[in-house]
Amino acid sequence: MNGYERATKEVVPAARLAIARELKARYNMTEGNIAKILGVAQAAVSKYLNGNYSETVSAAAGHISMELVNRHIEQIAKGNQEELKKLVCTICWTMNRFDCRFSGADAAVAEKAKEA
Repeated sequence: MNGYERATKEVVPAARLAIARELKARYNMTEGNIAKILGVAQAAVSKYLNGNYSETVSAAAGHISMELVNRHIEQIAKGNQEELKKLVCTICWTMNRFDCRFSGADAAVAEKAKEA
């Protein structure tokens, strides 16, 4: 599986899972509000919050830095789509270790990941 396939099937859903959980835990948002912020169906958010996702997504989610998520979550909760894009791209880049043409990755985190 190449980096783009992994991003689509595992990493982006795992990022959404981590963000959805944090929005629910920290801001007690409804599934509908979380779905609107993430740009996904409410049913997808329900799956994320109720644990109905694949083992590969769960495994990928276990590798996401919650410190990184927490640096962006306040702006994401306010609906800042650029922060959401930056966070998802940073998570994807960090986990896949490849540059993509869509990257809005946080440069400092990306540099740290290169060194690891």
